[in-house]
Amino acid sequence: VVNLTSAEVSTPDIPEKATLEGLQRLIADERRDLLTPGIIYTYTALLEGCSYLNFTSNSGPELAALQELALREQVPFYGSDGKTGETLIKTALAPLFACRNLQVLSWEGVNMLGNSDGSTLHDPTKRVAKLANKEQVISRILGYSPHADVAINYVPSLGDWKTAWDLIHFQGFLDVRMSMQFTWQGCDSILAAPLILDMARLSEFAWRHGESGPMHHLAAFFKNPVGVEEMAFYPQFELLLAYTHRHLSPEKSGNSLFSTAAP
Repeated sequence: VVNLTSAEVSTPDIPEKATLEGLQRLIADERRDLLTPGIIYTYTALLEGCSYLNFTSNSGPELAALQELALREQVPFYGSDGKTGETLIKTALAPLFACRNLQVLSWEGVNMLGNSDGSTLHDPTKRVAKLANKEQVISRILGYSPHADVAINYVPSLGDWKTAWDLIHFQGFLDVRMSMQFTWQGCDSILAAPLILDMARLSEFAWRHGESGPMHHLAAFFKNPVGVEEMAFYPQFELLLAYTHRHLSPEKSGNSLFSTAAP
């Protein structure tokens, strides 16, 4: 099961959501004020023994109670919030500044999109989790917190296309200040679709081989990967390569796209 629904209003993170028993009490009491559709989707999918992917910023398998259920039912899961645009670029670029000891002073980003996601995220109450996921990556990669704001604007005429304008103001040797700007334009569905297909196949593969729990090797696909502290894109991608290497037969590994053998 893959959750691709629109953003939902976040609900309070209360102690009952930390245990499966507590969550089941909320469900039995029909606490709709505390239970989002995303939580219920995850709960029912796991109960049915289905692997689960949360490509949205909505509550799901990152909740401790739902992870407990996934482990009990012995099914694989992962999330959350697919990484397809601006945040993907951020997680690839930010390590450059850290490795060259260039201090990032400000990282401003403006996102514009016109599809149903843009319409939904136009509601401030429904973009809280999305903004939090987008804003956290810079500080977690750099190890400090520069001024880093993210805006999401609904531009209906853009349709399924999205644009990100980013300004990076940084400081180098002798405290000389410099800047970098980039514009990212992409088709939302085209960027997301191949990720969904790959993850669905990897999830089915994990399920078929009796694997269960969080699929950490999918971290590179998400803004807020469950159980993975590393936010930089390439180390995350190495998790996927390592996973595929472990499952390649010896006779295939030398000819694989993922082979690490020197040319």
